[in-house]
Amino acid sequence: MNSINSPEQCALVEDGIQRLACFDSLYKPEELHAQASEEEKQQVEASVEKLAPDKEDLEGVAGNALENDSDTGVMSALVDRYVAAEKAVFSFSGSFVGHRPTYILPITWVAKPNSTPSSPRLGAAGYDYQLAREEAKYQISFKVPLLTGLLDGRTTMWFGYTQQSYWQVYNQDDSAPFRETNYEPEIFVRYQADWDIGPGRLNGVTLGFNHQSNGQSEPRSRSWNRIMANAAYSYDRWLFMVQPWYRIPENSNDDNADIERYLGYANYQAVYKLTADRTFSLRLMNNLRSDDNKTSVEFGYSFPMGDTIKGFFQYYNGYGESLIDYNHRIQRFGIGIMLNDWL
Repeated sequence: MNSINSPEQCALVEDGIQRLACFDSLYKPEELHAQASEEEKQQVEASVEKLAPDKEDLEGVAGNALENDSDTGVMSALVDRYVAAEKAVFSFSGSFVGHRPTYILPITWVAKPNSTPSSPRLGAAGYDYQLAREEAKYQISFKVPLLTGLLDGRTTMWFGYTQQSYWQVYNQDDSAPFRETNYEPEIFVRYQADWDIGPGRLNGVTLGFNHQSNGQSEPRSRSWNRIMANAAYSYDRWLFMVQPWYRIPENSNDDNADIERYLGYANYQAVYKLTADRTFSLRLMNNLRSDDNKTSVEFGYSFPMGDTIKGFFQYYNGYGESLIDYNHRIQRFGIGIMLNDWL
């Protein structure tokens, strides 16, 4: 592959994020910034402000991009933009990007809290305090590139990490304990397919190893290991993802041997981009049993709150929202802030 050695070559790059990374590699802005005086910096910033479009102009451009991208569809364009952002951090050691949504729900309400979680091997185990129906919930999720350009430019390897916590913050009588935290590290390889199939596009497929546990000791310990795949397909404003898994068998000390009886063998997800800053998401799980069928559903809606913050509403009804409640039906309503959406 030819190296970049002139600004004219950078100017030919269509994607804005990649073009900026190209110019940065040539001009070393960190070194120039350190050498420049404060007066020089202020003069340049003032000149750049005159070139920048008004906020209304930017919003119009964003709206037109969503409305007029008819060749690939709105969602395919957003996926392409997301992948370009990923590639922009490949050259920076230790950089990470969003993986799954990151959000904070300061207030959630549960219809029937599971005060005595149980499993077939460990039996029932109560809490040392009375559960409140109101609690906070948050999720943090990111990924770090491990290998890029593996085999070809479309194949990359990642380390991902997702943490979901449930905090009895309003239970002041019992010192507001953290009721449950689930830790989910994973390593996976992704192939950026970009195959036009039917009316949409198969954007990418992944395959990897996933571990999830709640870090607690018996009798409230829960964990499982899975080989997980994922296929993402976009059409118009829709993004569809199917995430099947195979649970790696454990020995007789399995904390939750019957977990697939409740959660099944896959996640089925749909994301709909209503506008540039409004997103609907739906996740389904089903155990695929004709008798004792169990279905779980998670609905999310993110919406603008001012110029920089997104609000977020979430509804969950079913099993497996958290590992400790994998075999107990939970119905939860929550409202809060979305920090990093799907796209």
